[in-house]
Amino acid sequence: MYSWKAIRIACTVLLLLPIVHVVYLVSRDTMETLDASPDAWVRELNAYATIDAGNHLPTDPIVVVGGHRVRLWHGLEDLLAPRPVLMRGLGDAIVEDITFNHSRLVGFYRPDTVVLLPGNSEFHIRDNKSPEGLVAAIAQLVALDGSYEITRRFYIFTPLKTPLYPQDSPIIDQTTQLLQAWADTDKRVTILDANPLLCAADGKPQSGFYRSDGVNLNEHGYLRLSLLLRSQIEADTPQAQKLATTP
Repeated sequence: MYSWKAIRIACTVLLLLPIVHVVYLVSRDTMETLDASPDAWVRELNAYATIDAGNHLPTDPIVVVGGHRVRLWHGLEDLLAPRPVLMRGLGDAIVEDITFNHSRLVGFYRPDTVVLLPGNSEFHIRDNKSPEGLVAAIAQLVALDGSYEITRRFYIFTPLKTPLYPQDSPIIDQTTQLLQAWADTDKRVTILDANPLLCAADGKPQSGFYRSDGVNLNEHGYLRLSLLLRSQIEADTPQAQKLATTP
């Protein structure tokens, strides 16, 4: 027979295990975010490689890249069906991390379309970019992707305004203007600005579209992003291709 004290200790340990696991996961993710090297995301890249090894890869997919916001974006695959969609979020990666890992994160899939959703880490924690710096980083990513002459379209969401960081709004407005001007020089690129769909009449982001952290979108916010993207893809799709993909 076990003593009552031993049973209590065992039960306490079992109750604490989930908490310890959560602390470990949070600490691991934090350490990866603070690691300035683009190699910080090897663990997640290897996880995608394992998934890909067990699946039949689609032809001409839409590949969505970015950081944590892409990982939290659910339901886009259904909304864009029957077009195949691969969500390839990478921790709290910044654009330079995606460029560094382009061959594994994007090029490997030979996509018809690439979608970039920049994260909050472009301005906080992992980096502190200026509008010019972010546009230059995005231009470098698009140029690298274009050098392979595979991707037909490249959709870029502008940075999102958030309730937690209202001081970012002027930077985001300037970044949006610079992105629009730059995109006019590349016919493959389309800039998608979701902020008008997420903000009130005064231009401030509406908390109803964001999670309690004030940074990440909730399901209502993501639905607006999804519908904006779908509308643009449909507008850019030739009529013959639309008929071919209609169920």
